Amino acid sequence: MVKNYSFLFIGLALLVFSCSTKKDTFVNRKYHAMTTEYNILYNGEIAFQAGLNEINEKYQDNYWEILPIEPLNVDEGKIDIPDYKKKSKKSNKNKKKKEVDKNLTSFELAEEKAVKAVQKHSMNIGGKEKNSRIDEAYLLLGKSRYYTSRFVPAMEAFNYVIKNYPEASLIDETIVWKAKADIRMQNEDVAIADLEEFLEKDQIDQANLEDAYITMAMAYTQIDSTEMIIRSLHSAVDESKNPTKKARNLFILGQLYREENDLNNSQTAFQEIIDFRKAPYDYKVHAEIEKVKNFQLGGVPEEAIPQLEKLIKIRENRPYLDELYYHLALLQNKNGDQDIALENYQNSVHAKNAKNFQKGLSYEASGDIYFDDTDYATASSFYDSVLQVSGNIDSKRIRKLKRKKQGLESVLVFEEVIRRNDSIWNVLAMDKEEQFEYFTAYIENLKREEQEAKEKAEFLEDLKKYEETGLASAQTPVKASHKNGDWYFYSSQTVSFGSQEFKRIWGSRKLTDNWRWSDNTRLRDEELIVVSTAAAEGGDELPEKYKVDYYVNQLPSTLNEIDSISNLRSSTYYQLGLIYKEQFKEYELAAETLETLIEIFPEDKLVLGTNYHLFRIYEAMGNQEKADYYSGIVVRRFPNSVFAQMIINPDEVIDSTSDKTPEGSYREIYYTYKSGDYLQTIYDISKALRTFEGTPIVPKLELLKAYALAKTKGKKAFMNALDYIVLNYSNTEEGKKAKELMSKLK
Repeated sequence: MVKNYSFLFIGLALLVFSCSTKKDTFVNRKYHAMTTEYNILYNGEIAFQAGLNEINEKYQDNYWEILPIEPLNVDEGKIDIPDYKKKSKKSNKNKKKKEVDKNLTSFELAEEKAVKAVQKHSMNIGGKEKNSRIDEAYLLLGKSRYYTSRFVPAMEAFNYVIKNYPEASLIDETIVWKAKADIRMQNEDVAIADLEEFLEKDQIDQANLEDAYITMAMAYTQIDSTEMIIRSLHSAVDESKNPTKKARNLFILGQLYREENDLNNSQTAFQEIIDFRKAPYDYKVHAEIEKVKNFQLGGVPEEAIPQLEKLIKIRENRPYLDELYYHLALLQNKNGDQDIALENYQNSVHAKNAKNFQKGLSYEASGDIYFDDTDYATASSFYDSVLQVSGNIDSKRIRKLKRKKQGLESVLVFEEVIRRNDSIWNVLAMDKEEQFEYFTAYIENLKREEQEAKEKAEFLEDLKKYEETGLASAQTPVKASHKNGDWYFYSSQTVSFGSQEFKRIWGSRKLTDNWRWSDNTRLRDEELIVVSTAAAEGGDELPEKYKVDYYVNQLPSTLNEIDSISNLRSSTYYQLGLIYKEQFKEYELAAETLETLIEIFPEDKLVLGTNYHLFRIYEAMGNQEKADYYSGIVVRRFPNSVFAQMIINPDEVIDSTSDKTPEGSYREIYYTYKSGDYLQTIYDISKALRTFEGTPIVPKLELLKAYALAKTKGKKAFMNALDYIVLNYSNTEEGKKAKELMSKLK
């Protein structure tokens, strides 16, 4: 028994002495190496891998841009300091270790394990590390810090390994990681130099060699060297050890080749992914889509559309239906099948799990179709949907779309003003009898629409009550009042309800053929008129909207009112024509609108600018005969105008300081305004507006005129002038400024 205790005592003594990190013995070295590897580092590696898996699961590639070589979002990778670190030491001491660990992220837990391995098991004796596993702890420490975007402390860990363990088995991996940290710290030149030196080594593990070429491509991305990026990625593919990395590198190669207009090599790269058996399915599907993008640039082959339709039918592709339907619609629209394209854009939007970015693209493409068809109201609604689903509203694409939508809103406002004013003008052109007939017909139509809406609402209400009654009857046993069965005519309640509804809608009808013909429906119309007449005779006051005088009295009657509508009408036609011409390049619409203006108001003050812009429109359309016609009018009727000089001497450069230019005139008028001579300012602006009508200087002149009116006639005149600017120049900077001023003054 004593002998057994002696062996136990000796074993415990050996264990105690082997725990020392200050003695360089075989037992000590093996004990600490084994404890480091199989206890602390093992758990640290598990935590690190868990963090890496989490990053890969959360990361979402944007396939509409060239993929980043390393799928890591640095901003999202930053991890806040956990709450337990912010609390007092006293509070920390009262917590159990397991409770603290629960607050750690995976990478922080891996870092903690690495630090613990160094603190408890490092055997730095005489300036040399005797524990052969400590280099692994430092590498784990650096990688954990890298993935939490703490690149400076990560670099410290990598440098420690390179300096103190130059012969370690993981030195190659550490050199590559150090280069990655240098790139993240914008030291790409240092990274390239280190990697070039590293690649000169004779023997490099294939996995490290692949990572080295990938890291080299990352460095060249920072300095925009596409040729070297492509060369590095090709080398990485040739040395590929990891299927996921190989597929990603091939995908980026395909995108880069397309950027360089090398569609053949681009298609080859994407096809290689499709043929690569071990490639992740996500890359395979998007490689098919990227090939379609190349087709859109180089022409649509016959097999492209059937191939997309085939991919849509595959069950495994359901997560990608939003993208597949979108690209199918693009090809169909390019082939001229707009209706089918619009249908598939909607399929893209309503696909299960459709991404907001993809929804925005589908809405925008639908809006573009309606825009090209000049259906601006529908196009505007689609563009509004884009803005609602788009997350990054500050992107260049969204800012451009917002400007386009603002232009559309101006068009819709001007078109509505034109419709309203044209309608008023047409009624004003009628005599009293024609006006009475016009408004009488309008009132009867209004009554009919209101009656139909009322009947529809009553029917739906009665139907709802019937359904509720029927449901209650089905749930409550009652004596059968009809024959057994579910047919309509077996239910006396249903028959009665249907009979009442028929009489209410159609009136009393004889049992004849073609009972729904128009001569039979007159009975119902007459009944409506009789009812409304009877209501009036019964003493009920007829609503104003049913009286002809109500509308006649609203027509402009004074000369000032008529002139105001006339001026607004001509100005609206002019501004609308310019928007069609300048913003949307819809030359046919612009020409039609401006020619209508000349036809309606041949002597209007806007005729000079209108004829000049018609000249420019037909010149842009290649219709030289029409262009010569309108340029001739400008030169003959207005020989001294700026427009005429621009036609006669198109190559002559006029000094921008001259008062003959729009800018020069504005500058001179502005000096007059600053001197305090506001009446002269208003007079000079009125003269300049006639001279430079249709040029970009007009909104500036109008805003300066508004300020001058504020000085001479007060707030009301200022507000009216601002309102005019907002209405006519809402899409300009001056229009926005006027709108802002109005909101502040109200």
